[in-house]
Amino acid sequence: QQDDEPSIHKQVNQKLLAKLAARGETLEERQERKAKRRAAKIQVEFGYTAENNPFNDPNIHETFTWNKKKTNKNSGKVRQDTVEEIKKVRQRRLNKDAERQEVDRLRAEEARMKEQEKYDDWMRKEEEFHLLQQRQRSAIRLVEGREKPIDVLAKNILLFGLSDEETTNHAAVKYKERYNALNELETMEAELEEPHVFLKVLKLNELEDLLVDIDAFRRLERESSGLGGNADSVILRYWDALHLVTQDEIEYLKSGGANGEHAKVVEDITKLFEGQSEPTLVKMKDEIITKLRGSAMKAATGDTVDVHYWQTVLSQLDVYLAKKELSDLHEKMLVRQLERLEKKKEELKAAKARGEIKEDAEQEEERSMVPTNVDPHVGDLENELGLDDEIDVQASSYSWQDKWRPRKPRYFNRVKTGYDWNKYNQTHYDHDNPPPKIVQGYKFNIFYPDLIDKTKTPQFFLEKADSPEFCILRFHAGPPYEDIAFKIINREWNRSRKRGFRSTFERGVLSLYFNFATHWYRR
Repeated sequence: QQDDEPSIHKQVNQKLLAKLAARGETLEERQERKAKRRAAKIQVEFGYTAENNPFNDPNIHETFTWNKKKTNKNSGKVRQDTVEEIKKVRQRRLNKDAERQEVDRLRAEEARMKEQEKYDDWMRKEEEFHLLQQRQRSAIRLVEGREKPIDVLAKNILLFGLSDEETTNHAAVKYKERYNALNELETMEAELEEPHVFLKVLKLNELEDLLVDIDAFRRLERESSGLGGNADSVILRYWDALHLVTQDEIEYLKSGGANGEHAKVVEDITKLFEGQSEPTLVKMKDEIITKLRGSAMKAATGDTVDVHYWQTVLSQLDVYLAKKELSDLHEKMLVRQLERLEKKKEELKAAKARGEIKEDAEQEEERSMVPTNVDPHVGDLENELGLDDEIDVQASSYSWQDKWRPRKPRYFNRVKTGYDWNKYNQTHYDHDNPPPKIVQGYKFNIFYPDLIDKTKTPQFFLEKADSPEFCILRFHAGPPYEDIAFKIINREWNRSRKRGFRSTFERGVLSLYFNFATHWYRR
């Protein structure tokens, strides 16, 4: 039992005893003297005494000794448990701090995501606003008749390329706060000339300005589509293809035009693509890209590849494919124009058959189909002269009708009216009281997209009518299309291109535009 209890061995410093003996002081007296000194110091420092202190400790001046620790036989285990408990408390505090930091981080992340969502929504609305303004400017310039080249190229896209939602919400253009400019734009004719053909009549400075405008449209469409739309939309493909073709036209003019080096190289390369289908051209493009990628490896083995030549072929192939895509998109838009006109015509006929449209309302509907740059009374004049419908051609058999079923081509036509300010009219009329309108010319657009013999150009003929004041204009194309005829005014045509004459057949569309010749009286 005595072995189990801890033994306390008190070692006394012999030097200290010798020093105390020389001083004539015992060890107990020394301890009492030091206790008094400590008590005086405590009293001076804190104002505590053995009789008066907040701890009610009469031995406050003595050194504290943890006697229980010395007498406790399990003091080591108790200390270890205490250390473990302290570690656990510390770990719990660290975990709690980490959890609080994670909660704060999640809150900050959520707030940042909400702010980013608001910012993205704001950015999307801003891009849509800028795109809306760009379309506004083009639509208003077209309506007012002061269009730029970019407006002519954007016209068909604004007419037929926008979705119903864009037309209703995003592309609404207010003009003078009284009507929608795009609604007014819909009454105008579609551009029949293909976009890449239109570029050939522009000068170098006009092409450079046009390229800047195309970049603006292209960037706004891409940013607007990338923030929540279809990044591969028809409009984006149109502007990308147009941008590529415009760059090629600028390079063509900068290199000297038709007599330049670029034109000679392009002419030879383009012959490789003629008559090839689109899948064949795409396959050719992949082969050229593979050949250019492997040119470095072939150069290491001694084989030489004309990199510059194949890069030129690749760039011209991209331009050729871009022109092909522009032609396809242009053809689709013309078909939409035809469908719209036919639908409008069927609706008017059905309403007239039901008696739902009175004469005044019917004339107003017909006026709404007339472009703003054509006089609004053109519909009245068409009805009066019997030009509202085509003339029935006498039934005749065709040599090819056993192979193909005859069908009539689609078309949309226009009649141009105006005033004839001759000497008599100048004398008897003025601008407030104008003279009667007369027909000044016609525009015929006949569609033959499925001609069997595409090398044979459709033709038109003039034939006698039942009255000498009129004549029959008949169009003939060949299988599988029947002949189609219209009754027009019998007057001399002005065949000058400067006066608007045009007779072309491109991409399956026969266009015949002409104005009547004007004879001025001279003494």
